[in-house]
Amino acid sequence: MAHLTISLLGPLQVILDGEPVTAFESDKVRALLVFLAVESDRPHRRETLVGLFWPEQAERSARHNLSQALFNLRRAIRDHDAAHTKRGAPPFLSVTHQTIQFNSNSDYSLDTTAFGVLLDACEEHRHSRLETCDPCMARLQKAVVLYQGDFFEGFSLGDSPAFEEWSVLQREWAHRLALSALHLLARCHEQHGELKQALQHTWRQLELDPWREKAHRQLMRLLALIGRRSAALRQYRVCRRVLEEELGVSPSEETTALYQRIRSGRVGREEMGRGVPPQPGREYLDAEEA
Repeated sequence: MAHLTISLLGPLQVILDGEPVTAFESDKVRALLVFLAVESDRPHRRETLVGLFWPEQAERSARHNLSQALFNLRRAIRDHDAAHTKRGAPPFLSVTHQTIQFNSNSDYSLDTTAFGVLLDACEEHRHSRLETCDPCMARLQKAVVLYQGDFFEGFSLGDSPAFEEWSVLQREWAHRLALSALHLLARCHEQHGELKQALQHTWRQLELDPWREKAHRQLMRLLALIGRRSAALRQYRVCRRVLEEELGVSPSEETTALYQRIRSGRVGREEMGRGVPPQPGREYLDAEEA
């Protein structure tokens, strides 16, 4: 049975039975696949898709373009393949004269779906403290590995503003959750005394969002905990410069107070494990942790 793998966290990758799919004739065809795969929970009327991808064209011309894009998409992923049909595999796309829908019962995998499932499982799992929940730590680790970059990275459709708006919302959703997962993983590793892993996850946060102040605080603290006091103090200056240059603001009182504590030598290895544990509930991934 043909298996279709679609990776959207980072540059688009489409793999069919272990081979990259490269036969897309245009960016509109790629975008059509991405939209249908992510929004697979319902059928989409053709007129809706026409408005999404060809908003400035006359209806007849736009409908023709949709039909052509759909034909190319099905050919690229071998949705018309006789051997595929003969094996009894359900098609990847369910198509009628009125609607088009990605078939969620077909043999495929989508990284954004797996990413969301892992993080939802952390929110729903009953445990007293995240730091001591090995299954949730494993889920968070798998989620951050899936996050290879921004949603549909490096792609845009300048003549399709509605699709661009949809892409931005998807990008912000994935970016926010990835940052929260990295933050929580760093806290968990610190609680276990695994400071090298905690540092890796904190640096990754700052790669994704250089002006994320809480990540600067987390890094300052971790550097102090491993005895790199000068580096921790230097990180405060980096934080102050980035915030002033990019956002026009100064570091918060909390960040400055941490800087003063590090400078006076009041942050060290003896403080490991004294952090305030997160409380159970959806705030694991939605709240702005301190």
